Amino acid sequence: MTLAIVDDDEGVRQALARLLHSLGHNVHVFGSAEEFEAGTVAVDCLILDVRMPGLSGPELRERLRSRSTPTPVVLVTGDTDPKARDIQPPVDTPLVTKPFDEVTLMAAIHHATSSANALRERHAH
Repeated sequence: MTLAIVDDDEGVRQALARLLHSLGHNVHVFGSAEEFEAGTVAVDCLILDVRMPGLSGPELRERLRSRSTPTPVVLVTGDTDPKARDIQPPVDTPLVTKPFDEVTLMAAIHHATSSANALRERHAH
């Protein structure tokens, strides 16, 4: 699977990239939502930080949803207080709270990609 990580924290980007590479995935990293949008890389799933300078994770997610082929997204946050999160991701977009383990992350990626595949199949009929 080809995955992209968009997070303004370089340490988080590198740690996630190492983890996902070790699990056999092709990984691209971006320091901002704008940097991801400016690129031309196609990914199977996007791991997206909620809070970043400039365009936020939820804002990028909404832009991606409007494309003809939406990119599956997993939102990641460091906020542990649900009231502080101030976001309500749609049911097809898992929200994972840092710190998390590889099982939690891979389950979220599977959920996001499965939801996107089911949506594509419904629209194909």
